[in-house]
Amino acid sequence: MRGMAALTVSLMLVGWLAAVPANAALKAGVARASITPLEAGIPTQLGGYGERAGKPAEGIHDTLYAKAALFDFEGKIAALVTLDVCHLPKALVEESLKKASIPGLNYENVMMVASHTHAGLEGMSMDPRNVANNPHIGIFNQDILDFASDRVAQALREAQAALRPVTVGAGAVTLPGYNRNRRHDGAPTDEDMTAVRFDTEDGKPYIVLVNYTAHGTFAVPETMQISAEWAGAMQRTVEELLGPGATCMYTNGPEGDVAPAKGQGGSRIEMWENYGRHIGNIATHLAQAISTRPVSEFDVLMRWVDLPEKQGAPDFLKIAGDEYHVTPEQLDQLLATMFPNQGPLYALRINDFAMVTFPGEPITAIGLPVKQALRNAGIQYPMIAALTNDLIGYILTEDEYHQSGYEVTASFYGPKLGETILAAATELAGDVAKDAR
Repeated sequence: MRGMAALTVSLMLVGWLAAVPANAALKAGVARASITPLEAGIPTQLGGYGERAGKPAEGIHDTLYAKAALFDFEGKIAALVTLDVCHLPKALVEESLKKASIPGLNYENVMMVASHTHAGLEGMSMDPRNVANNPHIGIFNQDILDFASDRVAQALREAQAALRPVTVGAGAVTLPGYNRNRRHDGAPTDEDMTAVRFDTEDGKPYIVLVNYTAHGTFAVPETMQISAEWAGAMQRTVEELLGPGATCMYTNGPEGDVAPAKGQGGSRIEMWENYGRHIGNIATHLAQAISTRPVSEFDVLMRWVDLPEKQGAPDFLKIAGDEYHVTPEQLDQLLATMFPNQGPLYALRINDFAMVTFPGEPITAIGLPVKQALRNAGIQYPMIAALTNDLIGYILTEDEYHQSGYEVTASFYGPKLGETILAAATELAGDVAKDAR
């Protein structure tokens, strides 16, 4: 296990970096709200598989949550929201913030991160840009967007009301063999688990943020029960073991080509429950070993990146067309309306910890160089968070793009997308890590 060095944390306004007064205190508040539409009788499309053809979920295995952590440092506020969804559109962020109506909180200082469960909400069902009316990719449903954004706004307001002084620390551990590269047998993956722990003034765990890389694909197309999947089981385990008052939040890493490994059980549900509990036990031990201290340094940066020209992959109709039944006309329509011309990147710096986020699914060869750039700049605990604040699809290197495959068919900006994002993310990593040595 790597050294459990103490660190400090705060999510601040974009580009705001200041010397911290000796008596300064970070306040944090956390709250959760169910984002399980079926509880309100709303038919719920599950994300991740075109084979489901938009069929609504048949029941609830476990509750889907939005967990919101709000931070206030000397009047500067920001938030991190983790959600049990396959992915999320920009509209969910915008609608939630409008409804929460918290002064100073905006798209530039809020990071909403999808866990990528393949038994959770279909992001396309919450995206008003989705005009294809194709059930295989999900059909936009205003009721789903309204329900989810109402609940996220509720969690943000309750987190604001729960603000209290906290101390913060972080640590990391390597888990070889618990995930695998699904594009190339034996190829590298991000094997690190990183945890950030927030304690209340009495020294008890209040928030534990866990980052680990794996698709939520124990669920298969035949899985029709709503579930947060292995990441949900992991979070429940951490909360049970740490005891009352502790909230576990989860962000996925560079999971574009990474699947979970070592799943055991007689059914898919048993597999994700067993895997999640095992990862949760490791995360709990990691969190318990972390020491916390008061806040001293922090920074949050946000950049818009101009994306390459939108285009369908050469094998889109041959591969994704079979699963998602997208016609050439629908593909052109979606490229014109649903996928943005710019993508948001965020970077969070907290003493010797820093996180860079992506608005899509970066593969290992994109995520690891950004983590290394953070390390080279003096950051001891680097983290990548995928699927944050919008969806631009898979983010691959040019070499991987030309090798084709499923991931390439869900990459909508041509072979130079990975190079464009990697350059911007590496620059952002350097900026947020400035003076870290």
